[in-house]
Amino acid sequence: MNININFESLRDNLVYVIKESQIKLGYTPNAVRLNYPLDSLNRFFGTNLDKEGMQATLSEFVDYVKDELGEIEISEFEGMFTLIVPPQGAQFVHENIKDSGFLTELIELLKNAGYAITIADILVVFNKYSDKVKCVETKNNDEFNYVVWFEDGKPDNFKYCIHIDLGHAIYHRLAPQDFEAYGF
Repeated sequence: MNININFESLRDNLVYVIKESQIKLGYTPNAVRLNYPLDSLNRFFGTNLDKEGMQATLSEFVDYVKDELGEIEISEFEGMFTLIVPPQGAQFVHENIKDSGFLTELIELLKNAGYAITIADILVVFNKYSDKVKCVETKNNDEFNYVVWFEDGKPDNFKYCIHIDLGHAIYHRLAPQDFEAYGF
């Protein structure tokens, strides 16, 4: 096994994305398919691998997480890797990964606020879970109006890209390394 590669970063991302899905949609004992571009995987691992090198590294990753997440299947098409986490992995996340409450509260706010939500409403939820919240309004960005994150990485280290239009809000969570690489 390549001991120079940090598999925890991708493991944590898989777990958090599955947990987010379970919060939004509820738990089902089904396989979960997640897609990652080659460049994103390289950022998770701190590598600069080609497709073949990444395939080999992901094979090692599968061994690394199989006790928790089961035997993950991997496929690649044109630089996009699909990781299929079996039902065992979904069950592991459901039973062992607890939500701090933050993500559940944020999702509920956005789902139930109707068409009257403001960034101030959203920041109330962030500030409830940390006094180290950073909010930046974006300029000249058609995809989102604000980026909000926890400066100390607690309860999570994602960058929340929030788009508010006509009082309705949506968000996308990006890993910090992906956020920086996209140049936002």
